Amino acid sequence: MTTGAQAGPRVLIVDDDPSIRRGLRSLLEDEGIQIVAEAFDGADALSAAYHSAPDLVFMDLRMPVMGGIEATRQLTSTFPTVQVIICTAYDDASLHQGAKEAGAYSVLVKGCSPRLLLEMIDQAWDHKQAMDRVLRPLQADGIGFGPTDY
Repeated sequence: MTTGAQAGPRVLIVDDDPSIRRGLRSLLEDEGIQIVAEAFDGADALSAAYHSAPDLVFMDLRMPVMGGIEATRQLTSTFPTVQVIICTAYDDASLHQGAKEAGAYSVLVKGCSPRLLLEMIDQAWDHKQAMDRVLRPLQADGIGFGPTDY
């Protein structure tokens, strides 16, 4: 029986290192999580997000062309309910603060346990669903929150 509710998040993986993307994809797919797209930098992520409409984005922090902070800022302003989890090799408080200010849901240090990563996905997915429940009635009333409204 279908309830109309999505079973889990649609995920976009953004990292300039193909081996990181492959590893994260493998981990998430093994857990039954749908990967809708991959991108190699922030600019590519914006295009991929527009075409794939992800619920959750795993975003590397430091990438060529456009880094994770700027890409997160643009993604969350265009897609207000998308949840961005910044994944970085750098455990620096100022980077974490910048990510939060850009609209990231959370920051994880690369190499963290798969359990922590999956718990963060569950939390971010719950948060997105709650935001959707709040915004859906507003959209029905003609108040838009999407890429064509900006």
